[in-house]
Amino acid sequence: MKKLILMLFLLAGQSSAQTLTDTVALRGFMDGVMTAHLRDKHIAGATVSIIKDGKVLLAQGYGFSDEAKRVPVRAEVDLFRIGSITKMFTWVSVMQLVAQGKLDLNADVNTYLKDFQIEPTFPEPITLKNLMTHTPGFEDRFVGLFGRDSSSLKPLGEILATDMPDRVRPPGTYASYSNHGTGLAAYIIEQVTGMSFNDYVEQNVLVPLGMKNTTLRQPLPADFKSRMSKGYQYSPGNFAEKSFEFVPLYPAGSASTTATDMVLFMRALLENGSLNGAKILDSATLAMMKTPAHRHDPAVNPMRHGFMDLSRGGIEVIGHGGDTFWFHSVMALFPQHNVGFFVSFNTDKGGGVYLDVLDEFMNRYFPEATPAPPLKVTREYLAQFAGKYRANRQNHSDFTTVAGLLGDFSVTVTDSTGLKVQSGERVRHIIPIDSLVFREKNSTAVVAFEKKDGAITRMFIGNLPIFTLDKVSGLKSAELHLFIAISAIVLGILTLLFWPFVALSRIGYQSQRFTKPMPFNARLVAWLNFFVLLIFYLGVASNANEEGIVYGVSSALKVFLYFPFLNILLTAGMLYWLIRVIPVRYHRTVSKLYYTLLCLVAIAALWQLYYLNMIGA
Repeated sequence: MKKLILMLFLLAGQSSAQTLTDTVALRGFMDGVMTAHLRDKHIAGATVSIIKDGKVLLAQGYGFSDEAKRVPVRAEVDLFRIGSITKMFTWVSVMQLVAQGKLDLNADVNTYLKDFQIEPTFPEPITLKNLMTHTPGFEDRFVGLFGRDSSSLKPLGEILATDMPDRVRPPGTYASYSNHGTGLAAYIIEQVTGMSFNDYVEQNVLVPLGMKNTTLRQPLPADFKSRMSKGYQYSPGNFAEKSFEFVPLYPAGSASTTATDMVLFMRALLENGSLNGAKILDSATLAMMKTPAHRHDPAVNPMRHGFMDLSRGGIEVIGHGGDTFWFHSVMALFPQHNVGFFVSFNTDKGGGVYLDVLDEFMNRYFPEATPAPPLKVTREYLAQFAGKYRANRQNHSDFTTVAGLLGDFSVTVTDSTGLKVQSGERVRHIIPIDSLVFREKNSTAVVAFEKKDGAITRMFIGNLPIFTLDKVSGLKSAELHLFIAISAIVLGILTLLFWPFVALSRIGYQSQRFTKPMPFNARLVAWLNFFVLLIFYLGVASNANEEGIVYGVSSALKVFLYFPFLNILLTAGMLYWLIRVIPVRYHRTVSKLYYTLLCLVAIAALWQLYYLNMIGA
């Protein structure tokens, strides 16, 4: 009995990752997970690779790379777009030049820029370290993030010089994911080396590692085209094949690769920067790259030097996710266990699914530690956290500012034990484990809050160190803006339909009353104002879908964005008539009140359009 207890103790003490070497069980597990997700989430195909101690445990394709022709995915042959995982090639390249003394992570980036300079909006300069941790303080820009064809591809310097996002917060304070920041880092590499970024990455990363099936080039080189997986958009009963996605800021998201090529990249990052005698980083530089570089709160994951920290439950995980419209991927490294995990999906429905797969993989092979016990608090204490929170990754200078209103997180008090955090259909139930720190009810996943001057100001999601959630209210409230828009639409429709109806019904009718309605010209100005406003709303709504905007602003949308200038003139006309008729006693009081309401709503609508940068293209 003692021997049995000792054996069980030793088995329990073994690393759970050791069971990963049972490749038969691993394949069976992943086959079940992937097949279920492809079926249930309506995904055409996926590719997976898993390594441990430099050995490939699994390299497998699932589903189809060409759904119409029923061509199965081949892990060693078929290329998938990996989106922002591309950034890891950029950060490795930066660190190579840091090791050579050609770049300084703490130097002002303007030191390296020859053709343009970053505006000195704040006293603190932006550094390469800020770019690597997504803390340069840029707003987010997604107009033109993708291109429909190769005509959208321009030199990095030209894109950055003409479309550099505004600086909206001091650098090094709060992270806000920035594709332009990565593009800026790649352009600095070009300035320092005199090479194009594509040439540099090929010569200093891809070729040394033997990654013959990986490219950042667009369009794809001829020998890659036939092996590129199709990308799909799913609608009930149909996989619609989509065209190749061009990424103008290509260092941030253009790479196409295979699961087996990702094995080579993951091995190098896990094996001290070397692979088969080739070295892309010395061990000291790679070790530095993996160290924390910025953290919002001691309780949440830090941002490493380029790596996203995906750790949970006491298990260290670093890597990066990547999304285009049609492809969704994640690369996760477990440095303490020398394990690498990569998965990529080729359908729009795969967004977020890669994290579900990673969670299932970790639950099986790297189970969470015992969660911290809950803290006893009162409903009154929890009430301070309730409210709306908005991701700080948003635009501040063009009409896409409105997108920031659409994804608020709602935090509500459920009872005296915890909070409910909801964003869309995603719901988290969190319980307090410290004064400002919560964890999910059935896991170790952490949510933390920031408190300043006695009030809660921000929320941090533990394993997403690339942005913050700012508490919003007042003029920033999505509810306020929704109320203004609905009021303008309802009153506009009522006015457009009611006034003509009344006018027609009164033809030939002579009023005997001593009071009169508003003058015809006053009503005409108001009628035209709300007619133009409703056409504007309809035009913007029909031309500003997300899939279209990322390719640029259409000519039709540009025209509609100038409509508010007419509203400014017509609103001024309404105010002119309001001032004239208010003192006149024989105009009906109800008519004057209604006209006053129309004026107030018209002014509110104009303020809203100004606030959301929707006046002028």
